Amino acid sequence: MPHPQASRVLIVLFDGLRPDLVTPDRMPALSAFLADARRFTEASSVFPSLTRVCATTIATGQPPAVSGIIQNAFPDAAAQEGRFLNTASAEDMRRAARHHGPGFVATPRFADALAAAGRRFALVHSGSAGGAYLLDPRARANGSAVMSLAGREASETPELWDAVTARIGAPPVAADKVPLMDYAGKAMAEVVLPELRPDVALLWLTEPDWSFHYSGMDTPATRAALRASDDAFARVLAAAAALPQAERMAVIAMSDHGHVGTTEPFDLVGELDALGFQGTLDRPGEDLSIAAGTLCWLWPSVADAVRLGRLVAALREKAWCGALLAAGGNGIEGPWPGTFDLALLNVEHPRSAPLLLGMRGGPEPDRWGLAGNSPIVGKDFPLGGGMHGGLHRQEMANLIALRMAGVEAGEDAAPVGLIDIAPTLLSLLGVAPTAPMAGRSVLAGEAPRERRVLETGAGDYRQRIVLAGEGRGAIIRDGGRVG
Repeated sequence: MPHPQASRVLIVLFDGLRPDLVTPDRMPALSAFLADARRFTEASSVFPSLTRVCATTIATGQPPAVSGIIQNAFPDAAAQEGRFLNTASAEDMRRAARHHGPGFVATPRFADALAAAGRRFALVHSGSAGGAYLLDPRARANGSAVMSLAGREASETPELWDAVTARIGAPPVAADKVPLMDYAGKAMAEVVLPELRPDVALLWLTEPDWSFHYSGMDTPATRAALRASDDAFARVLAAAAALPQAERMAVIAMSDHGHVGTTEPFDLVGELDALGFQGTLDRPGEDLSIAAGTLCWLWPSVADAVRLGRLVAALREKAWCGALLAAGGNGIEGPWPGTFDLALLNVEHPRSAPLLLGMRGGPEPDRWGLAGNSPIVGKDFPLGGGMHGGLHRQEMANLIALRMAGVEAGEDAAPVGLIDIAPTLLSLLGVAPTAPMAGRSVLAGEAPRERRVLETGAGDYRQRIVLAGEGRGAIIRDGGRVG
């Protein structure tokens, strides 16, 4: 059966949206859209389920092991002394590209393939400047139109900033992100779609992610954020419907990752100190540099496999220890008993930490009755604030739904993931990628990826990984300690 073809593709991404929170009372426009769309009920994020990692995977159709964007922040020679390289910063990303050369962000993106085919990409991004940059770092050369609401200097094509602000004014500046959703929707609906008519348009809405983090998973403030993003979605859908050949347009509604409700803050630095290790959170340290969260990345200042192995053995004995992932194993199990190999999750890379430690969460409801919880390390979120980055199913679960003429609506249980977005939109437009992609079109009609459950352990410690498929195209679904 031939692959369906679209006149253009519109993507609206709701950062951090958990699929189970899309209800008619919270998000009426999105709920109505899903009723007429093909909804992939077994969709998954990429590991680690962090925003800029997700953005790079969406853009490239590749996992972090290939793209090299393995964390939101990590030690790197291009970082300023005393801190991690921050992928939220466009300036950090530009400096890293200058320092490392093209290899830092050289993995081809769908925008490169569109440009090679004479097609155009447009982006309105209401999140971090670095997030916009990572979606199309070659925007100017590609002829793309990219606006970051972080500012004119953060936009790779400031001409779009000028055009939008001339029409609707400058974006609101406030700690509250909700007003930005209305602005982002207007920028896409009133300027980008009707005037530029791009072949692929992406609207990145930073809510509800921000409110999940700082207001909680189901507070009145978070519901207001959900409704604001839903209103922006409705506005953009109406504008898209007025475009030529709108009946042949493909619309993808999606999120990049989910969230798990956090419980108590966890003093990992204190626990490591008791084991003879000095940990430093979210910046370079003298012993262990740690990227914190529900799953923590540990970079030792001195490579010492024996010492790190002793740490792993000690961690296995702790009731609070969740997933243990390590570099340098056999492709499934890591180098130390009880660990999984980073290669199994497609996150092995020279930038990756040799040891990743997850906090031990569970499926029990949070304070709002939403399934899933986890302790958290080193973040300033309030009790019950959402977090992501780990392997909990609620962190990995994301929304992917597609609506277009000729594609049957309804629930589709085939495992799909973020690595499938780029090949899907290119296939819809009949554009060949500039390099092979690990993902595949969700409409290609291929046999579903086979579900796999793997376990490992040592002594009383056991953990498992649930995934679908194999190799670079595997979809990571769930993981953590069991028993």
